[in-house]
Amino acid sequence: MRVVIVLDEPRDPVNIGGVVRAMKNMGLGRLYLVRPVDFDPWRIEGVAHTGMDVIEAARVFDRLEDAIADATLALGTTARGRRVRRNYRRPREAAAEVLAAAQAGQEVALVFGREDRGLSNEELDLCSRIVVIPTDPEHRSLNLAHAVLILAYEIFLAADIELPFKEPRQTAARARREQLETLFQEIGASLRAVDFFKAHKVEPIMRTVREVAARADLDERETALFKAMAHEVRNFLARHGL
Repeated sequence: MRVVIVLDEPRDPVNIGGVVRAMKNMGLGRLYLVRPVDFDPWRIEGVAHTGMDVIEAARVFDRLEDAIADATLALGTTARGRRVRRNYRRPREAAAEVLAAAQAGQEVALVFGREDRGLSNEELDLCSRIVVIPTDPEHRSLNLAHAVLILAYEIFLAADIELPFKEPRQTAARARREQLETLFQEIGASLRAVDFFKAHKVEPIMRTVREVAARADLDERETALFKAMAHEVRNFLARHGL
């Protein structure tokens, strides 16, 4: 995908590592750094976890203008709107536009400001769109990696990428009525063994047990497990002479 993450004056290599990790999670691999205060690839890799390919390919620029020079669509990010009238977008709305541009072969830059003050108005002026990530008014400041992850996640969702989920293990066949009736007999016998029915009527309790089992739609493996549990209650009582 022709999307590049641009970090303007990042202050802490740990934060850069967090950004790389977020990028890898969401399938992004291009990172530009503008005047990073401390660019230590090995320290960053320790936080990024298997993100050395992104770190080694990262480009460093002296000016934000140069980092986004090839972009046809540049999105600046901020936690709050500014008084100046701008082309504001929410992350989900922006993600659709980013994906459309990237799929059309255009270069898209997602620009994030430094940790302590974000992007200035002048830096936002360089961007075609402004993405406002809504937060609690009392806690507007987002961690840099969190901000990247939120926007990257929305783009990932918009791309509707087919994920290689692990195949579920083979499930057991649905329990037969004979197996369920044996289970209910075992449960009833164990409840009698602990004098449960001394304070409860048998029929309503066992009817509830049947209803719960029906809603659970137990398979053979589950039925056998619960049967063994009920049976073990009586074995325990017998072993301890109770």
